[in-house]
Amino acid sequence: MQAISALACLPFGFLGLSIATAGLAAAPHIQRPPSLRHLWLVLLGLAVSAGLAAGVVHPSAGASIAALLAFAWLATSHGNAVVRACFTVLALLLAFGLALHAVPGFDNPLLLKDVRLSPDSAPYTMYANFDKGVAGLVLLVFFCRRASTWRDFASAWRSQAPLSAALVCGVLGAGWAIGLVHPDFKLSPFLPMFAVVNLLFVCVAEEAFFRGVIQGQLARFGETMAATVSGLLFGAAHLGGGWQFAALASLAGLGYALLYSRTRRIEIPIATHFLLNLAHFIVFTYPRSA
Repeated sequence: MQAISALACLPFGFLGLSIATAGLAAAPHIQRPPSLRHLWLVLLGLAVSAGLAAGVVHPSAGASIAALLAFAWLATSHGNAVVRACFTVLALLLAFGLALHAVPGFDNPLLLKDVRLSPDSAPYTMYANFDKGVAGLVLLVFFCRRASTWRDFASAWRSQAPLSAALVCGVLGAGWAIGLVHPDFKLSPFLPMFAVVNLLFVCVAEEAFFRGVIQGQLARFGETMAATVSGLLFGAAHLGGGWQFAALASLAGLGYALLYSRTRRIEIPIATHFLLNLAHFIVFTYPRSA
């Protein structure tokens, strides 16, 4: 485990809080105090400021974040449909670049390097990715349909819990069947860190991108097509892990897309994505069998 200074942790704390409170910036028709609706933006500003002080974020990165905010706002608020479409593409491309760490100006801390979580698991490396977290936050706020209240979320979750559970069991079972993973129950000391980083800086970003933007924008051409494209693109994004990993990611992506299509609550695929990753981490060899 790599030692991270308290100063370097601060920007991620503020960014995590910003993502966690993004639900307070709900759809315009839901009445909320302005101070709550814009709390995520205040916390993002604090995260960027702390990142600049800690050296996690450099001035050029601040300009990229400002550009993403501007593109996303224009994509969702401009009166002209053509202009909205153009800025949607720009926001999507910039968010994609941030998620792939292709935009300069970020110095993401290394948290774990080549750690074997169990004797028969492959080495695992994990970063705290500020750029991917920011991309997920902005897409979540501007493009994703979210639950309006905790009761709304709970109702949607109860209705989809059987499908969510079946998806988690099906994907991990398929991974076991093809030999990518095998049962390996463990309560690693890295579990709390993994859970926080994976939920806030991985699951939110990936679901906001593939479901909130890709599936959301394509839904006008048909729900089935939008869900299929969203799921398969999610799988293709994991080709770096090999065809087996990409195939399982496609299966998972199709399930997440179905959940979003059925509920139009981004929290449901985010929660399912996180539960699948968490079950993989605890119950099976992670990230894969050696």
